[in-house]
Amino acid sequence: MSKGIQLTGEPLQESRSAKVPGRPIFDQLVQMIEDGNANGIILLNPSRLSRNTVDTGRIIYLMDQGKLHEVVTPYQTFKNNPYDKFMLNLLCTQAKLENDNKSVNVRESLQLKAERGVFPGKARPGYKNNHDKPQGLRDISADPVYFPLMRKLFDLALTGNYSIERLIDEAENLGIRSSKSGKPICKSWMHRLLRDPFYTGKFIYCGRLYQGNHPALLSDEEFNLLQDIVEGRSKGKSQKHDSALNGMIVCGECGYCITVETHTKHYKNGNSQVFAYYRCTKKNKKNKCSQPYLATGKLEGQYKEDLTHFELMPEFAEWALEALEEVKKKDDSVNKNSHEALQKTLENVNKRINNLVSLKISPDNSDGSLLSDEEFGDRKRALLMEKEKVMKKLSQTDPENTEWAALARESFEFGLLAAERFENGGSDDKKVIFRTIGSNPTLKEKKLRFKAKYPFFYYKEGIKKTNEKIGTLVPENVVSDQSNLDNYLKSSVWCPGEDLNLHILRYSLLKTARLP
Repeated sequence: MSKGIQLTGEPLQESRSAKVPGRPIFDQLVQMIEDGNANGIILLNPSRLSRNTVDTGRIIYLMDQGKLHEVVTPYQTFKNNPYDKFMLNLLCTQAKLENDNKSVNVRESLQLKAERGVFPGKARPGYKNNHDKPQGLRDISADPVYFPLMRKLFDLALTGNYSIERLIDEAENLGIRSSKSGKPICKSWMHRLLRDPFYTGKFIYCGRLYQGNHPALLSDEEFNLLQDIVEGRSKGKSQKHDSALNGMIVCGECGYCITVETHTKHYKNGNSQVFAYYRCTKKNKKNKCSQPYLATGKLEGQYKEDLTHFELMPEFAEWALEALEEVKKKDDSVNKNSHEALQKTLENVNKRINNLVSLKISPDNSDGSLLSDEEFGDRKRALLMEKEKVMKKLSQTDPENTEWAALARESFEFGLLAAERFENGGSDDKKVIFRTIGSNPTLKEKKLRFKAKYPFFYYKEGIKKTNEKIGTLVPENVVSDQSNLDNYLKSSVWCPGEDLNLHILRYSLLKTARLP
């Protein structure tokens, strides 16, 4: 240390990182030098002074101005001369380089982790980070306590009968909390949970969607339905009156929401009568919407009439369930062999992915001579796409997966009772039926239009073609003659030719989420 150094004040301790400018204690130090209250700096290492170009430049400029005479460390003193200023600048720049390299290495490690199918971050509620595993092998798995609780919460959300606020209350009742803060889940966090593909076994990292190795809590079909429900709620915030289809339909002319408006007529005798109408909110200021009002009873009457196109004969439903059971029995043996073959294929793909990653991080490939970053990325993406296809086929051929049979029974029972439930049920029943059977509902020129979802599209087409073939269906007449019933069951949609084609129905059932 140079002789004649006089210390001023108490030692300054900076808690902020030197890699970014704007440190308050550093700014205080610079101000002391500029004011002439100090002309030297004593510190442990130049890297503690600055690891960014802005602060390094300020220190060198203070020397250029003659206000900073020297920078003293235990091993070296940098005086105000060209060589020492160059060395001080070099050491600070070298510290920045080391810091930048660490950031690059961390980003590359996290990127490799994502490409291995492990989310490089805190696990979502219902999952846990396995910190007990060795570094480099840590992954995410289902939390034995909270995984089933999250499934319960999503089951409630999938009914479509729970608002965000009610779901937050249910989450608190179940003991579900934020995995980051440990606090109860707030409204914004609940919105993110319901839209997060993490629960389908995938995750988003750096703007890309990756196939994860963690177990899926939701199927893709359930997740898509959940997005429809959440989107429907976001569009329905402007609802003012409680009505069965309020906020669930859009205007066919301008695309804005259809709402319900009530008018009360008062009579001279003191009585009054309330009239309710569906109408466009007409929020488009540029293009004036010309669509008229429509009485609630007339619109809901239209929909009740549409439901008759999806009504199934009880005899057909009974026959179809028996036929589906036969298909299931025949599929079991085929699916078992197919599932075993796909399992071997998946093992092979995983082995190729592990070999690829091992080659990439091998010391022999430190310079990228064996496998460049670009080639690694291309081959990794191709393998992950292949893995995703195999896993999708595995889910379809799983011998233990009998969900489609349960969905079939539920869909047939739903088709049998939908019209009756819509006519006699409450507002919530009507909402569920409306959301389950159709999508993209619009109202234009007092006519309700919607697209039938699977499997109800097949119901409608099958009944239509059957009507064309044997005339208007009168169930008691059709079932009285076995030949007529056979004709009904062997229509071109239900069962083309003599070959029972119920596999289409099976997979279409798996495209729709669990019915109410």
